[in-house]
Amino acid sequence: IFRKLIEATSSEGIKLKYEMSSQHALRMAFKFDLIKDVKKELSFEDEGVSLEVLDDGVTPKPPAESWNDNLPKLYIDSGAFMKVLGGKLDVKINSETGDLIPLLFDREGNEMDPNA
Repeated sequence: IFRKLIEATSSEGIKLKYEMSSQHALRMAFKFDLIKDVKKELSFEDEGVSLEVLDDGVTPKPPAESWNDNLPKLYIDSGAFMKVLGGKLDVKINSETGDLIPLLFDREGNEMDPNA
């Protein structure tokens, strides 16, 4: 899904953020943003994860091999990094609105609550 979004919008990547919810004043929420210009929209603290996989079709390309490959990446905002460290990111699509809803799972496969 990420690669299709990037290609369809001519973006350089996607950034996962963790910020105050626009719908609930006292709730934090995960949010995706399309990155149009990596140099302007990312900070030194944001972490990039390759969207390319190894020959097994599952394992992401290691950072050492993807750091300067000039391919689109999923970037993790520095404010969200500790929330997703060691976790798995998935996306649910709302069939009525087409909205992407990020889902995060811990190492055991349990869905993570952004408020926890």
